[in-house]
Amino acid sequence: MNLEQLANIAEIFGNLVVVITIIYVALQVHQGSAALRSDSRQAQVNTDLNGVYLFVQYPELGKYFSQQETPSFEEKTKLMFWIIAQMRAREHEWMQYKTGALDEKAWLSYRDVIYFILGTSRSRSLWELCSSYFDADFAAMVEEMMCDIPEIDFWAKIHATK
Repeated sequence: MNLEQLANIAEIFGNLVVVITIIYVALQVHQGSAALRSDSRQAQVNTDLNGVYLFVQYPELGKYFSQQETPSFEEKTKLMFWIIAQMRAREHEWMQYKTGALDEKAWLSYRDVIYFILGTSRSRSLWELCSSYFDADFAAMVEEMMCDIPEIDFWAKIHATK
């Protein structure tokens, strides 16, 4: 075997090592991306669960949403900041969707919670007070999705349940 043949073999071997390295790096990047998506979704689930647990801890929030009489300033403040927290979570999820970090199916499942959050005239009024503190495109998307959507009867159904 002469020097030229050895050089050709070495070049083939070198190219093979480069290809294997590229495949290995691609697999590592893919696994890292999957782990990041999983961590992000877990954080979103935790945020949602915290909002649910607030209703367990403070069931009167449901009453503030739906009662006929106007809630006190303190009651409206509790409700307002619950709405802000929940809508901030939806805004984050919307931004994740817009950047491609969250797929459409997942985004739509998170987005549909907005129909619940803004399901009463009181919550919609409170949202109007604070929507300017959110991303303008997000607020416009919320306004568009809620346009002509009737109020929910969730709270009346809970109250009527025996």
